[in-house]
Amino acid sequence: MKKRTSNRSFAAISIILILFLSFSHVSATQWNVGTGKNFTNIQEAVDNSSVADGDVINVFNGTYKEDIVVHKNLTIKVNNKDIVILKPINTGFTVVNDATGNGGGTSITGFIIKLSTKGLGFNITANDVKIENNNITGGKNGIIITGNHTTIQKNIISNVLNTSINAGQLSSGNNSTLVDKFSNDVLIYDNIISGGQTGINVYGDSTNIARNIISNVLNSGIFFLGGNPTIIGNIVRDMVGSESKAGIVGESIKLSGTTGLTLMGNIISNIHSTNGGVTGISAFTMTMDSSIRNILVSGNTISDLYGVGSSLAMYVGTMALQGDVYSLKVMNNTIKKVVSTGVNSTSTAISCVPMGFASNNYTNNSTNNNTKSKTLMLSQNDISEILAEGENSTTKGISFTMLVQGNPFISENKISKIEADKLAVGLSSMGVDYTTFQSNITIDQNNITDIHANDEVDGIQSVNIGNTYILHNNIFRLDGANTTYIEQLSPNNFISKIIPFIKLPPFGAVIIGNNLEGNGKDIGIGVFGNNTTINYNRIANFQYYIKNMELMDYAKSYNYSDQDIRNYLKSLNYTKKQIEEAIVIYHSIMDKINNIPSYTDAPYNWYGTNNPQSSNFLPRNGTLNYQPWLILSINADPSTIHVGQTSNITADVYQDSGGGDHRADAAQYFSGPQLIFTTNLGNIGSKSITVDWVNGLATAILRADEGPGIATVTATDYQTVQAFVTILGAPKPPTPVNPVIDMQDTGTPISYIVMALVLLISGLGLSKKR
Repeated sequence: MKKRTSNRSFAAISIILILFLSFSHVSATQWNVGTGKNFTNIQEAVDNSSVADGDVINVFNGTYKEDIVVHKNLTIKVNNKDIVILKPINTGFTVVNDATGNGGGTSITGFIIKLSTKGLGFNITANDVKIENNNITGGKNGIIITGNHTTIQKNIISNVLNTSINAGQLSSGNNSTLVDKFSNDVLIYDNIISGGQTGINVYGDSTNIARNIISNVLNSGIFFLGGNPTIIGNIVRDMVGSESKAGIVGESIKLSGTTGLTLMGNIISNIHSTNGGVTGISAFTMTMDSSIRNILVSGNTISDLYGVGSSLAMYVGTMALQGDVYSLKVMNNTIKKVVSTGVNSTSTAISCVPMGFASNNYTNNSTNNNTKSKTLMLSQNDISEILAEGENSTTKGISFTMLVQGNPFISENKISKIEADKLAVGLSSMGVDYTTFQSNITIDQNNITDIHANDEVDGIQSVNIGNTYILHNNIFRLDGANTTYIEQLSPNNFISKIIPFIKLPPFGAVIIGNNLEGNGKDIGIGVFGNNTTINYNRIANFQYYIKNMELMDYAKSYNYSDQDIRNYLKSLNYTKKQIEEAIVIYHSIMDKINNIPSYTDAPYNWYGTNNPQSSNFLPRNGTLNYQPWLILSINADPSTIHVGQTSNITADVYQDSGGGDHRADAAQYFSGPQLIFTTNLGNIGSKSITVDWVNGLATAILRADEGPGIATVTATDYQTVQAFVTILGAPKPPTPVNPVIDMQDTGTPISYIVMALVLLISGLGLSKKR
């Protein structure tokens, strides 16, 4: 019985061993190519029947003049530390999947490929091919891919005529915009590209383009077309010459299903055109039958763009034809020095246009969460030196136009040095929620400074059919003939009056906690529409602190004269009679629009004065309630100190002119520049210091370090208030008292000590008598 068990165990082990040997990996065979090796040229090695899928072709030193067709799954590499130069007549390597065989899975590494004028480095039609560490110079194109799952990595490609890396191909038919073949899941990493028309050009889904360095191309650094691309950490630079130019441009499009886009950490710099427009990054995402899920454009740096006619640093647009935009984030990008020249030229740092058409009706259904965009965010972008040079030129720091239901946030952006001739705007926002008219746009904690134009300047310019919240923005140093720091248009009432069959909800605007400082001749806040609330703002040094505007005040740069209209209609071949009738109709419409009243509720604001004049408020044909206003107060605690001590000085605008106290609402107050403290005795850091407001409060510490007297401490924010601190001399030390020294308790009662002394004296006396 035991012997039979032993035989069975031996048989089982034998079967397992045979199966293991049958299915174990057979190591690849290496075939050497070169003088005195297995083969003298590479094609001979590929074609040899002994060379099988999975084998390695190892190429030694030398120059090989051949065009190689790879129809097997091979590893073709240059021998370690050798230099192998390939000089093809037409194409260096063609990796095929056809009747001759399948080169899918092939890896080609380490070759120097020198191309003729019309030559091609690699033509890849098979799948799963890897091209790595090759150097391609000259030729018409570097690498062309029509297969899927291709990896192009760590290659150097220079001086091609057209495209260094191209994946997918366009139709050769009459409509060249149709894609003939997508190359999907292409990975293009760590390549160095110089010269040519385009650096990287991809038609395919799920493309991943990362960490490539592209320079001196003529048209575009990177172009993509296809769903869900990822473009990360690329450098595109030094594109100089004629015609239009773009650093990274493309479209994430899906005809069926959802799509997204990731553009992160790319650096675009030094793009100059002598006669055309320039673009840093342009990305458009579109779906035909679904919503758009994830758009992330973050951490990109764009600098030194110079164009003629137009310069656009970043454009992000979406269109969901039967859906919404669920997540769009444009954040943490840095944009500096964007310049356009020429008559009517335009420069823009960021243009963002989300569009979604889930439904198209005039219903009011706020509970329909399925059609509401979840995250629309433009935040923490750093924008500076956006310039448009030329007659009638315009420029914008951020331009946001929304045609989708959602609640976007435009927050914590830094925008400075925006300049043009006709119009310069720090931040422009327009929202049209055409479904329920209930989208809320929040413009929050942006810092906008140094905006200049010869004609119109706006710090924040906002239009929204819905609610708008303009909160805690700081806007300083705006300069133009017609300057408004915050310009808000709520057109709901206007639309309902002009188009009676459209009845919109009575939404409006909330403008709270902003810090605005003018130059004495501008408008702080201009509003058009009803239901505007303005509280807890600092609106200092303006001709008009708050103004109810007419519609054409909002579009000052587009206020056409009668002669402008005549010239335009005459160019369209209208008769003189038709032109004059059109002008009458135009004025009739504008009069009706401008007679629409605005209703503005604006108590509890600080105007840089404890006694603002009514002439600084312009209600027009509506109402503007600006009372009570906030007043500046100062307090010293304690108000009496000695030399060497300190007093806490606080200035605030928590009291209003009617006696109300608003400390409980401090979180809604403005912050930022600025208030000046002074003292004539002691110091507060020096005799004068400038501090920022923090939620309507400013603080300093008075140090009594100069001697006794009365310190007059002032706080100035256009209005000056003062407090007095009595500084006494140094306090006298306490009068010393004669000390009483108690006897130490030794543990022996005093009566016993006295008795001992008496006995001692008595004993001495008896001794003398004897």
